[in-house]
Amino acid sequence: MGICYIFVPMEKMIYRFLDEYLGDEVTCIKTSTTDVCDTYDIFSKKNKSLILFFKVHRKDGGISIFRGGKLTNTVYSYFNVEPKEVMPIIKDWFGDKHNIKKVGDLMKFVN
Repeated sequence: MGICYIFVPMEKMIYRFLDEYLGDEVTCIKTSTTDVCDTYDIFSKKNKSLILFFKVHRKDGGISIFRGGKLTNTVYSYFNVEPKEVMPIIKDWFGDKHNIKKVGDLMKFVN
């Protein structure tokens, strides 16, 4: 009988890693306020890693999202996936985990 290999897509492996590494719960902290915007950081409760941060623009309520660079580099170092490819996977994982369908859904984390 031969060896059977099971192919697991890279995205699924990274999802499993993020589930274990970051856990299910997050904390959202307002880190700065300016005349232009408020900035919020979203951290893992499990290991305090910054997952992402976002800015809410005061003028129009628009939201800009930024990656957690250290988390991106951690995933890159474990899986050797280019950083530009890692962030969309983290974004999709986070969106799936917390039912984020559109950018405005991030406001549910703001107290």
